[in-house]
Amino acid sequence: MDLGRYRSTAILAAAFAAVIDIALYPIVAPAIACAVAGAAFDWLGWLDAIGLDLWEAFWTSGEWLWHMPFMLAGFALAFLILFGYSVAREGERTREVESGIYGDARVIRGAAELVRRNDFWDGRGTPERAGLVLGATAKGYWFDSSVPHALTCGKTGSGKTQLQVLETMHLTFAAGWSVVSTGKPEVLELTADRAWGLGYKVVVLDLTGYPGASRYNPIGLVVDAVEAGDTDAAVRTARQVAVDLIPIGGEKNTYFPKAARNMLAACILVVCTADIPRRRKNMASVAALVERGTAGDDPKDPSAPLKDYIRNLGPSPPAFSPASDLLGDGGATTAGKNVVSTLKEALSIFSDGALRAVTSESSVSIRDLIEKKTAVYIEMLDEGDPYGVVYTCFLDQWWQVAQQVCKENGGRMPHETALVLDEIGNLNVKVACLPAIATLGRSMRIHEYLFVQNLKQLNAYNEPGDGGAGRDKLIGSIGTKVALSLSEPEDFKFFTALAGKRTVRSMGTSSQRGQGRASVGTSYSEAAVPLINEWEWQQRIPIRDGLIAIKGGENSKPGREGVFELPLDYANRTPAGSFFGLGDEEAERQKRSAYYARAKASAQNEVYEVPEPWCPEFNVGDETDDDDEIAPDDVFKADEENATFEDEWAAWDE
Repeated sequence: MDLGRYRSTAILAAAFAAVIDIALYPIVAPAIACAVAGAAFDWLGWLDAIGLDLWEAFWTSGEWLWHMPFMLAGFALAFLILFGYSVAREGERTREVESGIYGDARVIRGAAELVRRNDFWDGRGTPERAGLVLGATAKGYWFDSSVPHALTCGKTGSGKTQLQVLETMHLTFAAGWSVVSTGKPEVLELTADRAWGLGYKVVVLDLTGYPGASRYNPIGLVVDAVEAGDTDAAVRTARQVAVDLIPIGGEKNTYFPKAARNMLAACILVVCTADIPRRRKNMASVAALVERGTAGDDPKDPSAPLKDYIRNLGPSPPAFSPASDLLGDGGATTAGKNVVSTLKEALSIFSDGALRAVTSESSVSIRDLIEKKTAVYIEMLDEGDPYGVVYTCFLDQWWQVAQQVCKENGGRMPHETALVLDEIGNLNVKVACLPAIATLGRSMRIHEYLFVQNLKQLNAYNEPGDGGAGRDKLIGSIGTKVALSLSEPEDFKFFTALAGKRTVRSMGTSSQRGQGRASVGTSYSEAAVPLINEWEWQQRIPIRDGLIAIKGGENSKPGREGVFELPLDYANRTPAGSFFGLGDEEAERQKRSAYYARAKASAQNEVYEVPEPWCPEFNVGDETDDDDEIAPDDVFKADEENATFEDEWAAWDE
């Protein structure tokens, strides 16, 4: 049955019933009054009195107040008759066919069936299993522990935090899972106190200066690999950092960003292998190295100081391999200058004082975050904020370390872990680890719950010319798709197609006249119609209508697949309310303000001096011999249209 299939029918029936009740009840009111009083009724006098005067007297005298119960009963009777007749007539003409050849999809919404085909926890004690909360009431939560990953699509203001995220945080905390969450400060300020009380290590990553936030050095893992003598790991990690910090969008000519990635990886390795204190090995030093090393006084090749420095590092330093493009051109031609410009633009964010302070060094170890029971809160930025690339670095490095820890732990995480990634689409760039986690995370006990405003926010996972295959592959790897509240026509089409079709049998009549006789014939036809029409998504209100969860059979227990409509309620009216100490809007505002004040007071006791960026002393004199001059642009054939570049990044771009 369609969602809201009979909603319009019911509205029309109610309207007609009200009109009939208002128009006709004054006429029968005298008879009803006599019947209630047990008095004889003058039928002849009543018939003579029928008219506008009788109707006007009833409504102006106040008599209708006494008759209100009977009027409501009359309205109900009229409504049932009209609604029942309309449904019956529709059933004669159009009837849903079970197990129809054109589709037999249906919406599962009955309470008993919802419990049978999902997990349910009443919010008391310790749950044996956990997962993304699909439905929530005061009685408890519906979820499906057999599906490791889920995608929720909910437009801005649809209530993702209050209707799903907080309840999911409650369920995972109660089950003892580690959690990595992204989203608004609201989640941190409403749940972190409880996490502390449960023995969690609480870590906050915020790039805009939230009090007490941890520091994170994007090249800290590169430094670790260098200190461990693992050159291969250092080069591999430096390349991944470069991929994250210089994302590639939908542009067709990818030469400049890919060449800039190579240069960035080389410069990262230069800084990480330099004989300087560890706390100065950070992205601010990398930015200073590039800025000063490409500002030489040779107009033909301003990047000569940086290239000379790398050449003089000694035999086979780690930076040589990714620096090949830099050493071959790197600012000597128009194409080379554009590559350097691309690199400088990417590094410019690390000149900002706030970001420089947060990324100067790491105050937490990613390995510790994985090996201990931890709640990590990543405070998401506005959509398209350039700082967001730092978060992609963190998530990709978290996945890198998680894989290593799993290898050491028999293929599994020390703690089952949920990635509750709200507002993840705000990054507007590809987070390389997310497709990999969707494919490999199940066996490692890692669960990926993505929340986006619309499916367009996942277009960053497409590659130029792939026709959307990258996004489709990510979505296809996720077993449960949730429609909380949709606003985009593309999303309407996607979820309508995903929900499937049902078979409907229609009855038609025809008449023929011939030789003085008329004949009437009846015919039946079957057709496929959408289970949920595209227009219905726009009319849905989550707090009233619940959410739609579509679970695929390939990733869940047998019998748990299908289209489900589950009820929702605000977190303070579910078990999460008592668990986190939630209340009404004002109470939650005060709770958030109190948490912020405590964090600010605690941060004031911390004194941290941001280290000065390191940069070597470059030889910038004009000492270039004629024999060593770089070929001019018209000789060097690498220009914007014809530049060729050996793609060393294919593995990272997939």
